[in-house]
Amino acid sequence: MLKNVCAKILALISLFSLAFSVRAQESETLKIISYNIWNGFEKQQDRKDKFSDWIRKEQPDIVALQELVDFKQTDLAQLAKTYGHPYTVLLKEKGYPVGISSRYPITLIKAQVDSFWHGMLHVKIKNLDLIVTHLSPFSWKYRLGEARQIVEYIKTNRLDNCIIMGDLNAYSPLDASWLEPKSALKANLRKWDQEHPQYGNMNGSRFDYRVLSTFMAAGFDDCIGRAVFPESKRASFPTATLYNWKWGDARLPAVSERLDYILLSEALAPHVQQVEVHNGAALEGISDHYPVSVVIDQLEK
Repeated sequence: MLKNVCAKILALISLFSLAFSVRAQESETLKIISYNIWNGFEKQQDRKDKFSDWIRKEQPDIVALQELVDFKQTDLAQLAKTYGHPYTVLLKEKGYPVGISSRYPITLIKAQVDSFWHGMLHVKIKNLDLIVTHLSPFSWKYRLGEARQIVEYIKTNRLDNCIIMGDLNAYSPLDASWLEPKSALKANLRKWDQEHPQYGNMNGSRFDYRVLSTFMAAGFDDCIGRAVFPESKRASFPTATLYNWKWGDARLPAVSERLDYILLSEALAPHVQQVEVHNGAALEGISDHYPVSVVIDQLEK
C-alpha cells in the first residue's frame, strides 16, 4: 500500500516537473521587431496609437525603431510604456535617430554618429549584441562604406551572438529574381538618380546588392530572404499609405521592394523559429514601411 502511494506521489512530481519544463521551454524565446515609423509618425497621434495597439498585440520582447524624428529619450520611454517595455535607449535627439526598447534591461555599448548617415546603436540585451542602424537612403556607395564599418566593428569586438537590424535601404541578393523584372521600380530609381547626380541609389543602371552581400559574406543570415515565400511577401516598402492608396492596390507590387532587415550572426541562425514581414492591411496608416520580425530561441536559460 505504502509503495503504491509513494509511486503515485513520484508520478505526480514527475508530471508537474514535465509541465514546468514545457512551460519554461515555451517561454524561452525572444520576439524581435524592427520598424521604420516614418518621420516619428509625422506627429500624428492616431498613427502612434495604432502602432502601440499593434505592438501590444504582438507582445515582442525587443523593438528596434528608425526615424524617431523629434523624439527625446523621455518620448521614447513614454511610447515604450504604452506597450509594456520599461527599458529604452535612443541613439541621439537630432535628425533621424534610431532607438530600441525592451522588456529586459538594456546595456548601452556604443552610440556612433560619425561616419554614418543616421548612426549606429550597439546595445546588449541578455547575451545578445544588437546593432540598430538606418543606412543612407541616397547612395549605394555610402551604404557600402557603412556596412563595411559595421562588419569591421563586429569582427574587432568578436560579437558572436549578434543581430543587425533596421532600414538598410539596400537589396538582398536573395531577392534578385523577384526584383530584376520590376521595370517600374528601376525607372523610378533611375529618374531619381538623374535628378540628384550627387548621389546614386542605382549602381549605374543596376540594382546594387553589395551592401547585403557584405553582411552575408561576414556570416550573417538573411533569415527573411531565406524563409519567406513567395518573394512578394517580403515587401517592406512602400506601404499603400505612402501614395494615399488602399491596401491591396494593384499598382503597388510593381514598385514594392524590401529595405528592412533582421540579420543574424552564424551562431544565431540555427535558433530562428519564425520570421515575418507584416505587410497586411492591419498595418496601413502607420508608416511608409512595414515592420519585420523574428522569433529566436534564447541562448541562456
